[in-house]
Amino acid sequence: MIVGAGVGGSFLALLLGRKGLRVVVVDANPGPGHRGADILKPRAIRLLAEHGLLDRLRSRGALQRDRIDFYHDGVSLLPYDFVEHTELGHYLVVPYVETVGTILEACAELPNVDVRFDSKIAAVTTAGATATEAILHNGARISARAFVDSSGSATPLRDLVRPHFDTLTYDHVLRMATVPLSSESDLRNRLYFGSTGWLAYFYPVTADSARIFLGVPRDQDARSHTGKYLNSLPVLYSFVPEADEAFRHLETAEFEPAPISAYTSKPYHHGNVILLGSSVFACHPMTGQGMSYSMEDAAVLTSILSEARDDLELSRLLDRHYETRRPAHERLVQYGDSLARSFHDKAAYLRAHDAVMHGGDL
Repeated sequence: MIVGAGVGGSFLALLLGRKGLRVVVVDANPGPGHRGADILKPRAIRLLAEHGLLDRLRSRGALQRDRIDFYHDGVSLLPYDFVEHTELGHYLVVPYVETVGTILEACAELPNVDVRFDSKIAAVTTAGATATEAILHNGARISARAFVDSSGSATPLRDLVRPHFDTLTYDHVLRMATVPLSSESDLRNRLYFGSTGWLAYFYPVTADSARIFLGVPRDQDARSHTGKYLNSLPVLYSFVPEADEAFRHLETAEFEPAPISAYTSKPYHHGNVILLGSSVFACHPMTGQGMSYSMEDAAVLTSILSEARDDLELSRLLDRHYETRRPAHERLVQYGDSLARSFHDKAAYLRAHDAVMHGGDL
């Protein structure tokens, strides 16, 4: 059983289903989530290709890109070229809902994978350290050999693991808006940093729309917005030289909070209850690699769950092959943290920026 039909949970369900295992996925939301990362870097692209999903995703409008332009106080900081720094040579931009939708579409083709939205766990029965049955809010009972929590929120399953989170906090907050594209010059990804502690990330997400992420110092956030609308355009113009063009829709754009999470969990499992995705770790979005690592984790779990013959072997394999994923997660979290704490300082950011790490093609 899997809780959470996001990228990690749905990808695990698909891989397990293709191994012939019976899988039930429950998600408290009414349908696939719309809020999540839009960037897929090389390691995620390779996984999608390996499992026959890449062409499907491209057919949903995924945009292929090979460059991100970085600026600091209006001056070019570095043009990051994926051709130069990765073997694959590109990344993809696609709305999160399309990535999840592609995976769930493939799940729907498998008779042994059952995805249930509007479903929430109310309680879990146990026998010693082993979870035996999940009881849903509608009274349905689901017995399973293993339970995976990929929901990223507090659930009775996560309570059984009792994870400790090493959480990082930041002195800036993020807000996101979707705006129309109206110029071919908008068809590139650019990230602007200001020594004021502000940042702005602009990228096309479909053929006719773009995302704008604003990073605002926490102590300025309340006065920089009136409701959903930005009222600090002069601050933005101070470090975005193309603001009058790339951000032409900013005055009418509706911004929503985009929570920042950066943490790792200890432990990753207890008995036959396993954490995945944002239930395990989250990195600052500056890395653009959270989904890639969650999909890799799902592939590792697929091997473990399909090979383990009993609870004892399951625990042994999880300790040997899944708990050992933590150092990689921690390196990514620490890398994102170093970028997030240095972007206001040009020299410090360049010292923190690792071209190989940033490409996500390790």
